[in-house]
This record gives sequence, structure tokens and C-alpha cells, in this order.
Amino acid sequence: MNGLTTVTTKGQVTIPLDVRKMLNIAIGDKVSFTTIDPGNMKVVIKIISSHVVDELAGSLSSKIKNSDYKNVRKISGKLLARKYKTT
Repeated sequence: MNGLTTVTTKGQVTIPLDVRKMLNIAIGDKVSFTTIDPGNMKVVIKIISSHVVDELAGSLSSKIKNSDYKNVRKISGKLLARKYKTT
């Protein structure tokens, strides 16, 4: 299956409907890009279901002491992205 889309001035793209349906991509899912062949400008795109993220919520202990929920979530997200090499 092929899909063609255009990059906007903000660097955004729309995943074509046929691709979203085929991969069961839903609103709130995360998309991870991993370079596999920079010479030929190829990447792997991984879809991370929002259900997976919800299931993991609260499953990790943290040494981060902060009462600002949004900041803790941001820091935790960066640590998980580094751990699972999604960035």
C-alpha cells in the first residue's frame, strides 16, 4: 500500500486514510520515527496505541519528586522515549 502526503509549513503530515485503517491508527495514538537508511532517506514509522500508554500509566516507580503533574509526565515521557529508543 502506498500513500502520498505533503509536509506543511509546520512540518506536519497527514497519514492517508487507507493507511490509518490498515494499521488501526486511532486518535491519541503515538507515532515514532526511526532512521534505518539515512543515505536513501528511509525511516521506520511505529504506531504506539494509546491503549498501551494507558495500560502502562502508574506501572513505573519514579524518583522524580514534583507536584506538577504535567512536568512529571513530560520528564517521564522523555525518559521512556530514551529507554525504548523512540527518539
